[in-house]
Amino acid sequence: MKYKWSKASLGLVLGMSVALVGCSSDKGTPEASGKSEGSVPSNMNVSGFPIAKEKLTLNIAGFKPPSGKDLNDYKLFQDIEATTNLHINWNLTPGSSWTEKKNLLFAGGELPDAFYAHGILSEDTDIVKYGSQGILIPLEDLIEKYAPNMKKILQDNPTYKKQLTAPDGHIYSLPTIDESYSRTKSTMFINKKWLDQLKLPMPTTTDELYKTLKAFKENDLGGNSKKDQIPLSFLQNWNSDVNSFFGAFGRIDRDVHKAGNNHLAVENDKVIYTAVQPEYKAAIEYFNKLFAEGLADPESFTQDGKVLTAKESKGLVGVVFDWNPANQDYVSLPPLKGPNGKDPVWAEYANGILLRGSFAITNKNQHPEATIRWIDYTYDPKISMQMSRGVIGGDSLKERSDGKYDAIALPQGANSEDFMKVPPTAYSVWALTKSVSDKVVPPPQTSIRSKVDIDNLYGKYLVDNAFPKTYFTAEESDQISRYLTDIDAYVSKMYAKWMLSGGIDKEWDDYVKKLNDMGMDKMVKIYQQVYDRYKSTK
Repeated sequence: MKYKWSKASLGLVLGMSVALVGCSSDKGTPEASGKSEGSVPSNMNVSGFPIAKEKLTLNIAGFKPPSGKDLNDYKLFQDIEATTNLHINWNLTPGSSWTEKKNLLFAGGELPDAFYAHGILSEDTDIVKYGSQGILIPLEDLIEKYAPNMKKILQDNPTYKKQLTAPDGHIYSLPTIDESYSRTKSTMFINKKWLDQLKLPMPTTTDELYKTLKAFKENDLGGNSKKDQIPLSFLQNWNSDVNSFFGAFGRIDRDVHKAGNNHLAVENDKVIYTAVQPEYKAAIEYFNKLFAEGLADPESFTQDGKVLTAKESKGLVGVVFDWNPANQDYVSLPPLKGPNGKDPVWAEYANGILLRGSFAITNKNQHPEATIRWIDYTYDPKISMQMSRGVIGGDSLKERSDGKYDAIALPQGANSEDFMKVPPTAYSVWALTKSVSDKVVPPPQTSIRSKVDIDNLYGKYLVDNAFPKTYFTAEESDQISRYLTDIDAYVSKMYAKWMLSGGIDKEWDDYVKKLNDMGMDKMVKIYQQVYDRYKSTK
């Protein structure tokens, strides 16, 4: 199964809009929630099931699936209601008005009891802002008392707790987790058909790659007497970019398309801005040579994913940076040694928490204890497995006698949502841990290459030196935004200019000076402060 959030998929999730309706009418007083101060709610079982002794209804906001179904139309959610005795009044809305609607909801107080969906709240802005204002309630005490599944996940993974803890020490939201997610994003692929046609070996160094690209350019590999083949192509996108290739020159250019976290790495607990390092300069000089000699695709900075995929599918590209091309003429090209002769490094993306703002409880909720028990049940290993892989006993997931589960490949032409009998994974909240993922037996390999194969090939080169997932105070976010907007625009402009037109050697010193004048050093100092706080979080 090709399980990924590649290219447009993750962007679709992040950009998805939701209009939310419904709220609890009374304040969350002890009387309203059926409990006395400091006691367990009278209608709730602290452990075991059902959660509610008498049927309890919660108003929860989420995303409307493409099918238009209510989440209660799916069998798994019906089973969850039958087990917990909690009925969810789902307030689901698609569309493109989420930011506007969200602002109205938080400003006017017309809030649901909880928010539920993959990344429904922005982890960069909403969580700390509305948590510090008391609109989203702290969850850590509720987790300790009533959420054994999430408690175990946090105990087993102290890094997750660091990532979820706000600067004030509270946890205001819960995540979606996937420990089976790929450790690489963009990697290199080479047209094996072209190599064989020219009887060329697999390149192992940047110099050998240059010679190979020249051979690709100078021969009529398309057989049409036009020499219209493209030696190398990429895309300005984290799944098809060249930033990890910079590791051939000694240092990866980190996360160049992650808003608010561009060109940041951490080395020996020190935050580094990669776009002013000598290795960055050397890598851009190399790419400029490729562009200048017609060895790199001039459309790399303007094309979209569809255009790149079309070039791959027709076999028009010699070397391409991508997630995993469908055209099996392409084989993985391992990272290359650079001019210094050292083994290269490549960017690793630690799997685990995908998005942190997937579930939060508002201060309008009169039943937070029951609500945390409900969401914790969805973190139960079996429930999470079904949320992400399909209903057990349905078409997509079959239980075996050895305690494992066969994942059935989606038949050609079938609808994934109907086949799995659960909404697409962006519309639910789950934790697919490694122990759970290992119980799922994938279908027989239908192609010569999988993303797992790629991860394994690149494994010994991978370095996880990314700036960690962590929260910023409002003041820190404002300060960084003040610097980053201009800095990022300038760096991106010079990145493309130097690759396509050259001039980096002559202009480098002025470029570094201008960045410092724009506040780069001050910005990195703030990131260092945030990182130090993250490291000290218990």
